[in-house]
Order: sequence, then C-alpha cells, then structure tokens
Amino acid sequence: MYCILVADDEALEREGMRWIISNMLQQQITVIEAENGREALQLASIHKPHIVFLDIRMPGMDGLEALRAIQQLNPHTKFVLVTAYESFDYAQEAVRLGAKDYIVKPAKRQDIVALIERLFQEIEQEQQEHLQLVEHKERINKLLPLVKSELALRLIANAIDEQEIVNMADSLEITPALLCAIVVALPYGEQHRKLLEQQTLQLVEKLEHQLSHPHFHVISSPFVNEHIVLFITSDMNDNKAILMLLDYANSVSTGLISKYEKAIPQQGIHIGIGNVHEGVAGARRSYYEAVFASTTAVERGQICLFQQIEHLHPQPHLIPKREQYAYVQQAIALIQQEREQQTFSIVDAAVHYIERFYQRDLSLEDVAEHVHLNPYYFSKVFKQQTGETFIDYITRIRIEKAKQWMASKDLSLKEICHLVGYNDPNYFSRVFKKVTGKTPTAYRAAQEAGEIDDA
Repeated sequence: MYCILVADDEALEREGMRWIISNMLQQQITVIEAENGREALQLASIHKPHIVFLDIRMPGMDGLEALRAIQQLNPHTKFVLVTAYESFDYAQEAVRLGAKDYIVKPAKRQDIVALIERLFQEIEQEQQEHLQLVEHKERINKLLPLVKSELALRLIANAIDEQEIVNMADSLEITPALLCAIVVALPYGEQHRKLLEQQTLQLVEKLEHQLSHPHFHVISSPFVNEHIVLFITSDMNDNKAILMLLDYANSVSTGLISKYEKAIPQQGIHIGIGNVHEGVAGARRSYYEAVFASTTAVERGQICLFQQIEHLHPQPHLIPKREQYAYVQQAIALIQQEREQQTFSIVDAAVHYIERFYQRDLSLEDVAEHVHLNPYYFSKVFKQQTGETFIDYITRIRIEKAKQWMASKDLSLKEICHLVGYNDPNYFSRVFKKVTGKTPTAYRAAQEAGEIDDA
C-alpha cells in the first residue's frame, strides 16, 4: 500500500487531490492531508509517505522549507511541488533540491495521474534494486572469507609471486606491514574437522568485531595438514604495533581454547604463536615458528609463544614437506574455483548496471561501489569473467547502441553522441572510428546505402 501526503493551505485543493488519487488510480493508497508545511513535516515523520505534494505558497513554513526538512527525515520520499505561475522560479529551485517534478495550478487530472503512476514505477524499481543490493551484499559476505582463505594459503606457500599477494591484500583493503601467525593444531581425525573449522571462523568473526581496530585484521586459512593458520596483520610498523599484535594473538588464542573446550570437552587443542615479522617473507617465517611452537605446546601447555622457546631452538628448520606444499596448492585451486562461482553472479549484476546506465559518465569506481567490491578486485574479476577490461566493455556497449541509433534518421550524430554517454562529439568520433574503422558520418552513409547490415 502506498501513502501520499498532500500539503496545501486551501481545503478545496486538498479535496480535489484526494478525489483524483482515490478515484482515478488502481493502487491501494492512503491519503494524508496537511494545512501547512509544519503540519506536513509532523505527519511525514509519523507516516513516512512515499510521495508528498507540497504547495509552495503556504503560511509559516513554506513548501521549500518543508521539502528540506522532510527530505532529511525521509530521504527516499518523492516530492512534487504544486505552484502557480508566479511561483515558477521556486518550483525550479525545488527541482534542484531534489523534487521529482512540479505541477502548475490548475493541473489536468490526467497529468496528475500520469505523474503519480510514474513515481510509483520509480518506487517499485528502487525497491527491487534495494533487494538486489541486499543479495549482492550477501554474496560479498560469502566471497570475502574465500579471498581471505586464499590469501592465508598463499602466505604459507613457497614460490608464490609476492606482488600477487600484495594485490590480493589490497583488494581486501589490508596493508600487512607486520604479521603474526597463530597455528591451531587439531589432531582429532576427520570427524571433527568441519566442526572445529566452523568454530574457528565464528570466533574469529566475533573477535574481529569485539577487538576491532582500524589497523589490525585477522586472516584465517582452511585446514592444512591437521591445523588452521590465522594471521594477525597490522598496517603500522613500530614497537607499539608489535606488542599490540602479540597481545591480540594471545587474546585470540585464549578465546579459541575456551570455545573448543565448550564445543568438544573431551578433546584438547594446542596453539603456537610465531614472532611478529615484516612482509610476505616474514609471514612465512612466523608461520614456521608457530608450527614449531604448537608442537612444543603439547608439553608446555595449550598455548606456546615461539619467543618463549626460541633461545632453545633459535633457527627452527620448518620448511613444509613436499606433500604439504602440494596440499596448499590444491586448496588454493579449490578456493579459487568456488570464488569464481561467487563472483560470476556479482559480475552479472555489474553488467546489468552498465547496460542500464551506459548513458551516464560511469567510472570503474562507480560500478565497483554498486556491487560493493574494491575497485582493484572488481577490475580483476570483471576481466576474468567477461574477457574484456571495464573500459573496453562499456565502450563496446556504447558503440553498439550508437550504431542502432544511427538507423534513425531523426537523430543527429551530435544527439546520438550524448545519448550513448559521450559529452565531446570529437572524442566520440575518434572512439567510434577506432572500434568500427569508420567515422560516424561514413558509417551512417554506409548504412543508408545498404552496405552495412546491423541486424
């Protein structure tokens, strides 16, 4: 059901609008009336109308003031200003403020009905887009853990391109200047793996929320040879950050111990914490140290910091075995496959958005924001899924649309240029020729001569 608020100081005008809305529209509509701008504001705060008709000339708070105030309360409300000819400048100002349209008294009934129906269509479309955005966010929430898992696996694998790891971290908006590894040893057999992995991910998510810090992040891996790896990262690089990372690692480890004891009381886990190191090479070193510390934790207690035992074993040789490295590579491949399936639907949404709004001055950042992805990561997955860069894709769409418009003799090439999203006709001509091999003028001439079939 829709709600429409009509604000006008003339009772006859309000009654006329109510009659039109109630008798000439098919939708179920609640009509609310206000005698002035202040009453309109009060009613709008209570009923949150979909559409507000505001008479510009009202005593006290006029239509423009009411528009500004209601817009702050209900930013999605559609506003229509009702004006007399002498108030035309005010109506134009209202449109600049965000009003969808204005009507001039006395307006025809059919015009008012057509305007309301158009606004209803906009509202329905916005509601649908909102649902799609919610779905996209849910997909992103499922996608980000996969990217984090892949990043964690790449940090512990050998012979991996470090720049690729840096790029992947950038896509997560993580700058790992310092890293500290936590290894959770889970030698319980296959039957507990899924449960313990789920417990770990849930706790990490909870701890990230509780111990949130703008400079710290937690990256967790899936199972790797009977253990899970967590990397605590910081974009700061000083002694204070080192102490904070180790303290954070202790808090995470203590939380994991407590959670596992409640979930599977008959089993024990052992946790090793590596030293804090710099960069990708440092992450692998911290991982090896954490693996070593986790084996020592069997004898010394459930949590062991490598810094407590490194005087006994200053240089642990913990290069992963060949089979462990192969396992990591296989896990990366599986995660990448699942991630690609997730990103396919996201790229579909981006393509739909481009094809709908190609006439606008769309940038890669605009579309990435629409699908809630980091621009770098969006650019990468868009190219992977479509086979084209963002610029090449939107250029192709615009040129194809331009060729279709050229079949209409009623439109000039300058008009077509603006219709497909280009502001500069000369630039449009250069792009068109680069794509088609012909200038727009030559292409249209060839169309008219029957030399080109765009069907």
